[in-house]
Amino acid sequence: MKKLLLSAIAIAALFIIGCGGATVFDGPEITKVVMDATSVTVTWAADTTVENDGDFSGYNVYVATDSTELLVEDGEDLNKDNATVITGNSYTIDGLSQDTVYYIQVRTVNVDDKVGSYNATTPFVEASPRPEFTVTVKLERNNSAPDDSCAIKFSDGTIMADSAMANGGADMWVDFWGTAPDDTTAFSSPDHHSTYGTNSRNTDFVNLGQYDFDDVSEVTSEPSANYVAVIEGDLVIAKTQDGNYVKIHVDALDDTLNYTVTITYAYQNIANYPHFSE
Repeated sequence: MKKLLLSAIAIAALFIIGCGGATVFDGPEITKVVMDATSVTVTWAADTTVENDGDFSGYNVYVATDSTELLVEDGEDLNKDNATVITGNSYTIDGLSQDTVYYIQVRTVNVDDKVGSYNATTPFVEASPRPEFTVTVKLERNNSAPDDSCAIKFSDGTIMADSAMANGGADMWVDFWGTAPDDTTAFSSPDHHSTYGTNSRNTDFVNLGQYDFDDVSEVTSEPSANYVAVIEGDLVIAKTQDGNYVKIHVDALDDTLNYTVTITYAYQNIANYPHFSE
């Protein structure tokens, strides 16, 4: 009787092991992050070996404000952001706050709705939504013309006169020398203004050179100059008095007719947070 019972247990164990289940896959590597004013879009690498497997179903995206919540092998208890399994390789998370850093993770789901582990190379990415502005600012021309629109406040895109910088909270004004050898346009700190610098805010700059707006995703060169010369196509990183990083692209520069500069910039609302879109 004892031998018969042991045999039954052995057969049951063999059956459970043999039942197995669908293969569970590790998560993909997130390759791109695009931040908007209230959303973040993540894109991850496609693995055809995984995606063509009959046990593969799709992906889940998880969002947390504490990264340690995501560093668990078993993802079954995590709350996914997506309502249904994602079959593509990109996903947008909406309704996010500009005052918060979010940690984002992607995991695979198999046909049994089992969630795989996180990616070992990039367990998560961090991001904080930030607004993007495109504005046109006038150049200050050595007092040869009214300078009513040569300064800007980055947080909301307000354009103002250089004389209003101290009270208006401007973060930058645009200077133009116009005489050789300094026939130059420059982004300047308000407190660097010879007439209206008193009680104005300080901003530091670094010009990275000729880059597209999305070529730079993280601040690696710390802004340290109170003004930088610019030409069309330059990408500048600024840091405001409050510690907010700003990525500024010189889209167009007219220093012969209308004396204006058009810029696209991203304002990072989290102080000392050096991340932009990746």
